Amino acid sequence: MICKASWRPVAIPLVAGALLSSWPAHAAPSTAGDDAPLQSSGLIGQPVINGRNWRLSGSVRTLYDSNFRRLPTAESAWRVSPLAQVAVGLPIGRQQFYVGGDVGRDLFLGKTGFDRNRYRVGGGLAWRLGSRCSGSLVGEYTSRLSQTSDLAEFVDNVQKAQVYGASANCQLATGLGFGGSVRRNIIDNDRVQRRQFDLRSTTISPQISYGRPSLGQFSIGGTINDIVYPNRQVITSAGPFEDRLKIYSARFGYQRNFGTRIQLTAGLSYNKAEPNPATQLVFQGGQLVSISRDGFSGSGYDLALTMKPSQRLTVTAIGTRDVSATPNVGAAFVVNQQYGLDMNYAIGPALTFGLGGTRNVRDYRGGFPTLDERRVRVRDEVNRVYAQLDYAPVPLYAIGIEVAHQQRTSNPADFNYKSTTAMLNLRVKLGKG
Repeated sequence: MICKASWRPVAIPLVAGALLSSWPAHAAPSTAGDDAPLQSSGLIGQPVINGRNWRLSGSVRTLYDSNFRRLPTAESAWRVSPLAQVAVGLPIGRQQFYVGGDVGRDLFLGKTGFDRNRYRVGGGLAWRLGSRCSGSLVGEYTSRLSQTSDLAEFVDNVQKAQVYGASANCQLATGLGFGGSVRRNIIDNDRVQRRQFDLRSTTISPQISYGRPSLGQFSIGGTINDIVYPNRQVITSAGPFEDRLKIYSARFGYQRNFGTRIQLTAGLSYNKAEPNPATQLVFQGGQLVSISRDGFSGSGYDLALTMKPSQRLTVTAIGTRDVSATPNVGAAFVVNQQYGLDMNYAIGPALTFGLGGTRNVRDYRGGFPTLDERRVRVRDEVNRVYAQLDYAPVPLYAIGIEVAHQQRTSNPADFNYKSTTAMLNLRVKLGKG
């Protein structure tokens, strides 16, 4: 699946360090549709391809959805999504260049008006300077049908995203580390009714850390996220102004491995959101009056805990609370709370069973009606449970099955919906890296 561009001001850990490098990749809670993963994985979706390696893979995902339009009167559909992916890595001295991309199409059987292509190309340079400093220069472009769970109704809107970023980190022998990242995000919507959600954001994230294998890694960081909606104006007593938003976040974090069975990442944060302009003109009682566009300040947190009670069982728990822009809902910003629990059990060397659930609570602040949503949305609660079975007898191919049920309870209740999905995913992979 193409990685969704994120607008959340989550502080990305800049110092992975040897503390966590020995842990294998593990499953995280499954999310619905094209929702972003609960854990941030980096500046872009394309992973680094190390060495002089290449990867070629293909997949065909077949999904049945009992309510694909998300309407009170359910309408079912089958969606078939073939996807081809390729990536290569090329070392240049001590530096690593890599590039990758994919091309595919979403086909809705019997409902061809929703059929759309999907594309992604991304890559960059993973650089090293001496033995202490490293970083990256990256870029990525994606184009795909927007199918995120915060959309009130699924429509034929193609969303295009451009992401550019850079990061740098230096780790001293004393255990002290420092660095930062900058990320530019450009979002455009093809559907005319969704163009008021076109977005431009710049996020700056500095961080310092201190770590020892016996203590774990402590970090202090923050983000400044400057967001602009170029096709949206706010009418004030001084005239119309471009709709803007600034989000500030300060975070204290901790990471540690407890032996070979427990991996912990936790953080406490303080978040502040400031809409700009700070006032707007609205009609109240038949008169045009100026009202305040309220901001927000409050605490946040993030927790990711992975446990391996046995060689066969892996349990992952994730919880977050933060503030972000709203790329799909009419509001100045949203306060997010997300929780996920996932359990994976290796039945055998080739067969894995998974079971889990997620809960997402979104409080929308500064709401307003839009062309697609005539009523102001105040709050969403989205709950999802799922079961998975993955069969991978050899590295060449794998077969995955997932059955899930999702329900959204909203204020107002017009946006309530529930659906059950069943997915079959066939995957083939060649190369290495």
